[in-house]
Amino acid sequence: MSALHIADTGFFVALGDSSNERYQRVRTFAERNQITFVVPKRIYAELTGAEDSEISETEAVPIDSAIDDGWVRIADSLDYATPVVSKTMDGIQRYIANADDRPADEVERADPALGGLAAQALNSENTAHAYIYTTDIAAGEGAKTVLASEGYDDAVTFVNGFRFIDDLVSI
Repeated sequence: MSALHIADTGFFVALGDSSNERYQRVRTFAERNQITFVVPKRIYAELTGAEDSEISETEAVPIDSAIDDGWVRIADSLDYATPVVSKTMDGIQRYIANADDRPADEVERADPALGGLAAQALNSENTAHAYIYTTDIAAGEGAKTVLASEGYDDAVTFVNGFRFIDDLVSI
């Protein structure tokens, strides 16, 4: 069994361009530790502008370079028919809505996809632990909380993306 390292849009936006020191430090960390960061398809779409996204083409993050270099990959599609996947995503959406004091239907679908991907991987029994790297505190705490309620408490770690990057840069 292996560990899964899931990253969100904010994490890659915080890295900046591939020539940026933050980007280079995370890349080196991934390569040294033989980690491949996985992004849900919704996150990839946000980063590349492949679908409706708040990121314009001029602001696009060079995630394709990271994929070409082998330290990032796009996850397989989520299986919404698997009860733990859909239940986890719905729970995270409600958690974020409550944390931000807004209707659940206004919460973007990419954030719950982080937890959905973790649930799918943990449920498959091929993954022993999921690390969720996000700059969105509510999304990270929501994923940790909801997955704990599904019995995965010791199998999920929320990693504050900003803190993680800052720690690597300060070394």
